[in-house]
Amino acid sequence: MPSIKLKGRMNMRLDFVDMPEEKLEEAAYALERCEKDHGLTFTVLEKDRAEAILPVRKEHLNLYNMVYGGFVFNLMDVVAGIANVCGGNVGPTVSGNIEYISSTQGQEILRCTGTVRKSGKTFSYIDVEVLGADEKLLSKGSFIYYNR
Repeated sequence: MPSIKLKGRMNMRLDFVDMPEEKLEEAAYALERCEKDHGLTFTVLEKDRAEAILPVRKEHLNLYNMVYGGFVFNLMDVVAGIANVCGGNVGPTVSGNIEYISSTQGQEILRCTGTVRKSGKTFSYIDVEVLGADEKLLSKGSFIYYNR
């Protein structure tokens, strides 16, 4: 099983993931791009689970000083996708559903957690939630990925 050290992480590895090395390298690259492009920091990478924190920046906000809903959806999709990788699968999003439960207004940090609920040969089902710095549930959702 390959062991890929991810740049910039203290002892965070994907060596527990059972997949071909080229797919694992692709997943590691995607993870690093997400961190660089969106300002995410992945704090947990473990079997069937990923967690990231996002410091809210001005460019994440809409006219009402809330994190733009499309950005929250994207955040959840990214973290769910990495959770899928942590479950040993890689592939595109087939479906995503989220509920916006509480306002993100005034939140300085968002914490997003994705957990694999079920993974089969063809599809993976991931549950995701976003919490504010105060641990208040802001959004929850579920995503389906096609496993290639």
